[in-house]
Amino acid sequence: MSGTNNQKPTIEYPCQWGFKVIGNDEETVRAAISECLEECIRGFAEDQAEDRPVEFGDSRTSGGGKYVSVGLTVEVMSEVERNVIFRALADRPEVKMVL
Repeated sequence: MSGTNNQKPTIEYPCQWGFKVIGNDEETVRAAISECLEECIRGFAEDQAEDRPVEFGDSRTSGGGKYVSVGLTVEVMSEVERNVIFRALADRPEVKMVL
């Protein structure tokens, strides 16, 4: 395709980053997110872990009621940190998918 730009977008860090975390039960997913973030953020900046803004968004249930998605916005300091958080969330057994 001519005229298509395949470059990665430039992201300036630190920044607020949104994730959508999908699982079967809202309470379980929220608990998994909290535990995961505590571990990940402390691993990067233990002295700043409590000062890091984290916001849970609305949750939505699928039409069939089988899945729930929970919005999450967290301040990330680097691409490496963002990717570590993404992978850590995706590796949790309570989480079916992360977007």
